[in-house]
Amino acid sequence: MNRLVYFCLLGILLIGCGSSGSTTTPATTSAADRSASAASSVYVPPGVDSSTAERADSLASGSFVSLKKQQQASARAQEGQSLVQISDSLWSYLEMGNDTTNVDSVSQDKRNAAIRAYNRGADSLRKYLKVTKASALDSTRLRQLQGDLLNGAQEAFEEAIQLNPYDDATRNRLGQIYELRAERLGEEEAYREAIDVYEKLVRLRKDQPTPFLNLANNLYETGQYDRAAENYRKARETYLESVELSLQKERQVDSTRVFQYALAEADAHRFGRNTTPALEGYELALEYAETSEQKSTAENWVDWVNWDDGNIAASFARDSLSALASRGDYAAAVQGFRELKPRLQTQSARDEVDWRLAQAEYQNGEQTRAADRLQALFRRTEVNKDGAPVDSTYRRYFDTYGTICLNLGREKRDEDLRTALKYFQQSAEVQWGRQALAELESGKLLRNNVEESVKYLERAAKEPDVLEVEDRLDLYRNLVRQHRRLGNREEAIKYRKVVQKIRKQAAAS
Repeated sequence: MNRLVYFCLLGILLIGCGSSGSTTTPATTSAADRSASAASSVYVPPGVDSSTAERADSLASGSFVSLKKQQQASARAQEGQSLVQISDSLWSYLEMGNDTTNVDSVSQDKRNAAIRAYNRGADSLRKYLKVTKASALDSTRLRQLQGDLLNGAQEAFEEAIQLNPYDDATRNRLGQIYELRAERLGEEEAYREAIDVYEKLVRLRKDQPTPFLNLANNLYETGQYDRAAENYRKARETYLESVELSLQKERQVDSTRVFQYALAEADAHRFGRNTTPALEGYELALEYAETSEQKSTAENWVDWVNWDDGNIAASFARDSLSALASRGDYAAAVQGFRELKPRLQTQSARDEVDWRLAQAEYQNGEQTRAADRLQALFRRTEVNKDGAPVDSTYRRYFDTYGTICLNLGREKRDEDLRTALKYFQQSAEVQWGRQALAELESGKLLRNNVEESVKYLERAAKEPDVLEVEDRLDLYRNLVRQHRRLGNREEAIKYRKVVQKIRKQAAAS
């Protein structure tokens, strides 16, 4: 449901008051700097530390991966133009009606004529409501009748206002007509025509928040974000004033309503690239948030604005480029992320863009370039003693780096075992979600170096839950074989029992 429909509904309610295959790529970042020195004779593949490559090479000797919102104006927009243009002279009568000191200055003849005009308008309005409920009419005929009836009602009520500017019932009915016409035009996406209507309506109903809200919604849809924000603010202030000045005994502010006003105002400022008022709006929304969902929404938008220290244009660009990548347009995403990175203000934002760029590069066929990029990101990331990133948001970067190294190892497995082992061991050194997969692959590849093989297989066995059933069976079968080769009969029996248990559970399911 788009923004206009949502707030129009609100206004109407308120007006009265991975296994063996290639694993998908996740995230980036890494740990402590590795040694950069390695024997010149050792080939160091892209994305792998030299020390890891040297060690893997030694082991191998004994063994063998604008947010541009488009809007199309309705072809019938011009049709509605003639229905919503109201003579400026009408406003002198409407404003005259605000001065109650001259109520008795209207002659009886004019009052009678105004009543007749009012009745004509009311009749057209009744017919409009009846026609709107008629399901037998096709959409084209229905719109035509609606337009004719609203036009007639508008003309009649405007005539009545000019005859008697002080009649509250007529003023209210005229406001209702303007609103109905705006809603009808809004349904046809004729937002500019609807804006004309609501601009007049807010002059007629300055004490009600809904006209300000509806005007703001239409301004928002046409990209007039500063004006939209101003009218969201007026809607909020008018509502709070109506509660404050209410004559009812019970005066209670609807927090959810104020939350929506503040959130909409902040959204408009965000699209207008106004950092400070956007943050102020979200903070205000947070004050009125009552549910955990509302609080989360406001907090997430605060984080979004602050992603690159208030550089809102960069946040929009990041989202737009990420959308390109999600649609499979990796080449465009790669180019866009490369152009965005120099415009960023903070290291954390640059790190995230490197992560997103590496994923797009991998999908675009630039696997080694992606691995190099993630390796650099991995090495400059601060980590804890256990190798996990100090900043938990960087875990996804670890996941992506580990996954890409694992996938590259699998790709190289049939053509170059040494290079494959280097990628598997690099993946095994990264603290990521499915690290056990890389340890399993390393253990299998080192099967002729039994002790090293068992070391990696035992490490994988510490986290069996991250493995699929077939991978777990593969792990424990290899442990049985390798322990038998070492003469560890008891260990082999232990792991054989695990294999049997997994098979029974799989059969039962």
